[in-house]
Amino acid sequence: MIIWLMNKHILFVLDYYLPHKGWSETVFEAIISRLLTKWYTVSVLTSHHDPKLPAEEHKELFHIYRIGKSRISFMFCALSKGIAIFKKNKDISLIHTTTYWWAIPASLLGKIFHKRVILTVHEIFWKLRMSYKWLWRGRLYKLFEKIIFWFPYDLYHCVSYYTMNSLRLTYRITDKKITMIHNGVDTNFRNPDEVSAFDIKTWKNNYGRNNKFVITYYGHAGKSKWLDYLVRALPELVTVDPQLLFVFNLIDSKRTEYIKETIRKYHLWSSVQIFDGFEKDELRTLIASSDMIVAPSLSEWFGSVHTESVAMNKPLLTTYIASLPEVVRGNVKFIPPTSKREIIQAILERDTRIGNSDFIIPYKEFSRNTTVKELIKHYH
Repeated sequence: MIIWLMNKHILFVLDYYLPHKGWSETVFEAIISRLLTKWYTVSVLTSHHDPKLPAEEHKELFHIYRIGKSRISFMFCALSKGIAIFKKNKDISLIHTTTYWWAIPASLLGKIFHKRVILTVHEIFWKLRMSYKWLWRGRLYKLFEKIIFWFPYDLYHCVSYYTMNSLRLTYRITDKKITMIHNGVDTNFRNPDEVSAFDIKTWKNNYGRNNKFVITYYGHAGKSKWLDYLVRALPELVTVDPQLLFVFNLIDSKRTEYIKETIRKYHLWSSVQIFDGFEKDELRTLIASSDMIVAPSLSEWFGSVHTESVAMNKPLLTTYIASLPEVVRGNVKFIPPTSKREIIQAILERDTRIGNSDFIIPYKEFSRNTTVKELIKHYH
């Protein structure tokens, strides 16, 4: 068995990988780091999103290949680079990829070299694309998603039951090709006891948050994250309750300017703070020093922000939609989507409704070790 494990070589085809910041990157880093401790050889084919990074990096069991200047160009370059990688590494046993576009070259590589392909399915948008894009773009994205799932994969790894059922209903994938394994949450790191009272006090002093009720939004800021409705609610909220302070920590967001425009228009600078992607340790302190996390969404397939927030025992205001009721726990307030009024009401009533025991959801744990253990069964 040990010899078999040492000979197992997996090629990951991913749009982004570390040091690029993002939820999917963190998910796959957790998988890959654990595979390396079990003597797997891992190669990662990813985009060369930052020209400062080397095109290739090689360690004893870990290899990374970067090509293409963006996710789009990576999709077109990945096939030729993948062929070169296979010719150089004839011991590659299987391919693991993820949604969306880069799954196509991964599927083609599997056919060319007769290797099995595992597709991690994070999201099925289908008609939801029409809610996030202009009409013609929505139809184009919808068509492209259909094409992606037209290509063959040997196993579809869904990250929630919601995703699994969406895949069944939308693309009629048979159950024998589907497995459901929740993403893992690093509950050791996302532990409120890991942030001292001194660190929280220092953080609040440094950012002028003393005597404020701090409400934090962090993560991506695309339309599917429902950020627009939260931003529209800001003027009324800070007028009614000047004690409120809203903190936005956004990852690689093109929508930061939209928030700033609203702040300028309504003169909200004293009630809003915006940051561009804190590092991991700083983000944990930010969450620990917040009084509430607001993470609404129009679609969510696992909810990393949501599961991280509740792991740190923070009150969470979110939407009753998609996988969120499935994965969150603790002190959670659900509101219906697409309503600025619901956000305003829930925040202003925070003292009486967000702490009410009626909204305490039983404990749930999603272990990263369990996630990898289950994936390894399928690798075998």
